[in-house]
Amino acid sequence: MGLWIIRGFFFILCVLAGFYSLPDKKMLGVLIGCFGSFIVIGIEILIGKIPWKKLILAVGGLIVGLITAILLANFFLLIPLENERIENLIRFSFYFVFLYLGIMVGIKGFEELGFILPFLGGIKEGEKFLVVDTSILIDGRVYELMKSGFIDYTLIIPQFIIKELQGLADASSDIKRQRGRRGLEVLNKLREDNEIKVKVYNIDYNDVEAVDTKLVKLASQLNAAILTNDFNLTKVAEVQNIKVLNLNTLTNLMRPRLMSGEEISLKIIKEGKEAGQGVGYLEDGTMVVVENASKYIGKVVDIVIDSAIQTPTGRIIFAKLK
Repeated sequence: MGLWIIRGFFFILCVLAGFYSLPDKKMLGVLIGCFGSFIVIGIEILIGKIPWKKLILAVGGLIVGLITAILLANFFLLIPLENERIENLIRFSFYFVFLYLGIMVGIKGFEELGFILPFLGGIKEGEKFLVVDTSILIDGRVYELMKSGFIDYTLIIPQFIIKELQGLADASSDIKRQRGRRGLEVLNKLREDNEIKVKVYNIDYNDVEAVDTKLVKLASQLNAAILTNDFNLTKVAEVQNIKVLNLNTLTNLMRPRLMSGEEISLKIIKEGKEAGQGVGYLEDGTMVVVENASKYIGKVVDIVIDSAIQTPTGRIIFAKLK
């Protein structure tokens, strides 16, 4: 509200200046004052919507473009043309083209330059980054994990991940819509919590189609780790020597360990892959394969833990009937 009061005073001053500047044509002066104030206020509002870091790079690009245009124009016009009008047209063309290119390259190159120049990207020395993928935001546990303080990283949310979540939220499938909306809700929750360090980067790689490849490329540029639930992404990143924190792996590691010889009760849900095997699940979702238990499907039986193995997708416990 305060800004609009200031803009209102500026508008009045512009109208008065136009009115008194042209005493013989006061109405024209008022119109010029109104029009001029609208243009200035519009430019001010537009500039206010551009991040100041991008604005700095845009001004830098403008200066570089201007210098480049002057040098090229002088080079091509070492021998002055007889027609001064054509010479001015050539110079104007160089200035127009390279000023535009300088500004656009400066703005579009903001993300990449921000990684190289820490003060532009808001990057502190020694800051550790964790690039987050879509599966983690949909999962939702990342909020509690960051809130607990166990992971001292700055979360990096690329714009192409937000775009993917928005695509899911607008999908025709109910399941996809729910997943997309949940991911966006978790993202907003992370960004609104001042205790959690989150950076959203407006970056994309138009030459790359796969989101996983984009994540790996960004992590490589930032020297960052990747936080994911995706087994395939984990393998792709590890091949390229990028550190990966897989939340499912952490969950498996934190599950209580059942020792060999320990006795528990378990409900047999279905048959196993091998003849006679029955399969049940612990409360945390761990699969338990019980020998000679297929005939007890739907019943609770007492079993003795025999052994356990860790697979890429989780932990499997083997047991036998008591």
